[in-house]
Amino acid sequence: MSHVKVRSVDPRDQEWGLERPDYRVYFYDSIGKGSEYEVSGADVIEVLEWADAQKGDRTYVLYVVVPGDGPGLVRLVGEDPNDPRHLAR
Repeated sequence: MSHVKVRSVDPRDQEWGLERPDYRVYFYDSIGKGSEYEVSGADVIEVLEWADAQKGDRTYVLYVVVPGDGPGLVRLVGEDPNDPRHLAR
């Protein structure tokens, strides 16, 4: 855990927030073929429980959807096996 950095923050510097964001879960089989789902109306714990129950022998990546000019994704858990940065390993 030596790469983890923690610092104190002032909660007043927050400019916006999402109470119930949407999530996307991308499942990948052993050859990297994916299937994608959007989950709404749940918190992150519920989405993780759903993904764990659905994954079978697949891996998954969980993203939170961030609204903007178009939807953006912030990775919360997992790694995309098709990401070139991971294929080089």
